Amino acid sequence: MGLTEKKQHLTGLLMLGAVAIFWGAGFVLNAQLVGTTFAETPSLLNAVRFGVSVPLLLAVFNKRIRIGGKTLLYGAVGGALLFVGFLVQVVGMKYTTPSHSGFFTAFYVVPVPFVAWLVYRRRPHWAVFAGTAVAIGGLVLLNFTHEESGATAKGDLLTFAGAIAFALQIVWADYVLKKKKTDYVQLTFWQVTFAAILFAAYSLIFESKHYAAMKFDVGYGLWRLAIVTLGGTAFAYYAQTYAQTRLSPTETSLLLACESPIGAILSVAVGMESFVWQTAVGGVLVVAAVLLVELAPSLAAKRKAARNANGDAPNETGAERVADGGENCAPEDDDEPKSS
Repeated sequence: MGLTEKKQHLTGLLMLGAVAIFWGAGFVLNAQLVGTTFAETPSLLNAVRFGVSVPLLLAVFNKRIRIGGKTLLYGAVGGALLFVGFLVQVVGMKYTTPSHSGFFTAFYVVPVPFVAWLVYRRRPHWAVFAGTAVAIGGLVLLNFTHEESGATAKGDLLTFAGAIAFALQIVWADYVLKKKKTDYVQLTFWQVTFAAILFAAYSLIFESKHYAAMKFDVGYGLWRLAIVTLGGTAFAYYAQTYAQTRLSPTETSLLLACESPIGAILSVAVGMESFVWQTAVGGVLVVAAVLLVELAPSLAAKRKAARNANGDAPNETGAERVADGGENCAPEDDDEPKSS
């Protein structure tokens, strides 16, 4: 690896680390915003996040953005799935804690290989089944074994539904990119654009009656809104696009898996929730499941590729994957990022 490549690799690591911090902090900041200014207008919050991100992404990738019928269709489907995922996630934040929101959102990695199994007819790696069992154990601990379970069950279920929507979006993006229907920059831009349009329309239809009663404390809300919009959406999409071309799937998985524990730690640190061992253990199990699902197939594929290169086995195509960094079911390609 040359000096330039090393600098780019280090830059990718730092940028993706920043994304994990922004997304982890986003679970706390979004919950605070939904609990105050956007209590009756949670979709407006996402409309602002995605709406501001569109011109920023356009400014960065303007030379690569094209308008085409099929590209718009692919972006519309992906944007609709992002809309559903973030809609139920942000509503769920009203009824659950930031740590639960983070860990239940992280679960999106687990169902991806099963959805891809239906699409690509390729059985997932054994680690996917093991990871699913571990994740279920972690979610049970998070939701059913302490005094907050009744209060957070509704929000946890909504967040879980959002995780399923995110999983569908990842498989859709992988399918479109694998078939070379469009490139990842255009797909990212149009997904964000359509999500912004859907959130704006939804908010105008269902939340506009609450606009007049909204009170925005500039000192309290502006910097929070700036972080989740500029850092957690616009920068995060650009940074992950950059990092995915310079980091290995293993590095990407490890860094992004940090968002959930970061969110939980920050939530306890700012006093939004108290520390309980069930949350800690349940969260560790969910993160462990994510890493198992993401890393075990990747490491197995690398060992197999090494054996093939040494002539120990017939040459085969590269390991297939669907989730960003997970070589589970679909041919290797850059996926679309998801933000929290």
